[in-house]
Amino acid sequence: MQQLAPVFEARLAHDAELSGTIGMTTYHFGEVLLGTVSAPAQRLERSVRKIAQQGIDHILMQFYTKGEAQVEVGRRTTAIKPRQMVIFDMSQPVVTEANAVLATNIMVPRALLADHMATIESLHGQPVEYASEPLRHLFATYLTGLLACAETVDIRQARFLSQAAVKHCGACFQPGEAVARATEQLLGLAIRQFIETELTSEALGVETISARFGISRATLYRLFELDGGVASYIRERRLLRAMRLLTAASTRPRISTVAYATGFSDERTFSRAFSRRFGFLPREAGTSSTVPRNGNENDLTLFAWMKTLAA
Repeated sequence: MQQLAPVFEARLAHDAELSGTIGMTTYHFGEVLLGTVSAPAQRLERSVRKIAQQGIDHILMQFYTKGEAQVEVGRRTTAIKPRQMVIFDMSQPVVTEANAVLATNIMVPRALLADHMATIESLHGQPVEYASEPLRHLFATYLTGLLACAETVDIRQARFLSQAAVKHCGACFQPGEAVARATEQLLGLAIRQFIETELTSEALGVETISARFGISRATLYRLFELDGGVASYIRERRLLRAMRLLTAASTRPRISTVAYATGFSDERTFSRAFSRRFGFLPREAGTSSTVPRNGNENDLTLFAWMKTLAA
């Protein structure tokens, strides 16, 4: 639980079985963190306050070998099963209720997956098949191979191996033939990519998107129904980007600058929306460290690795 603290706030389930193997091992490969976890039944939460305090802007992927979990993102709850992977965008809150699990983890900085982020962010907290999909199965096999030789790889080799892992990861999220045949899925992805590029525009909204893609309001709402509608999705993307701007920069930007950079008309409107969403003011983001208190040296090392990953 101490080792998990830099990533999730963990709480053991009341009926957790503690007699089996429990542990978490992480290796720093230069551009990615890679490891395994064998955990008892537990509840994991990545809260908005932890996100704000840390300023960690990575993507975490877990490949389940054993065990199952329920993942809650907003109003959506999905089940994760063995031989599936789950994606966590670490700039978005999530709650996971898991039974005893065995999984392989890879953490990749968002910047290294920039060309694929519209796809990956939309999969936050969602199950993705990897055992039955050749490219993702090959990726999981590659990660298993890296873990097998992690103790003997030197730092120069590690960086080349991690670069290969990043490229392979990106390739896993290229649209395949099955997705290409699903016109509505492609349309939803294209709209999400458009939204990301236009977040700075105050004019971004239902009318703009409908005109740009030639679709009705009803179609647009159906594509974003699980997100509470397109307006709700746009507001969420703006606020999450604002959070990253406020916590990731070495020099804190002006609140007004962040407001305009995320499509808000003025600082007051932005601050009110930010406070309603996260429970604290923009100026409070990133003001306190979440390095585990009373943690051991390994806990501090993991937090430092997360902060400097691919720096």
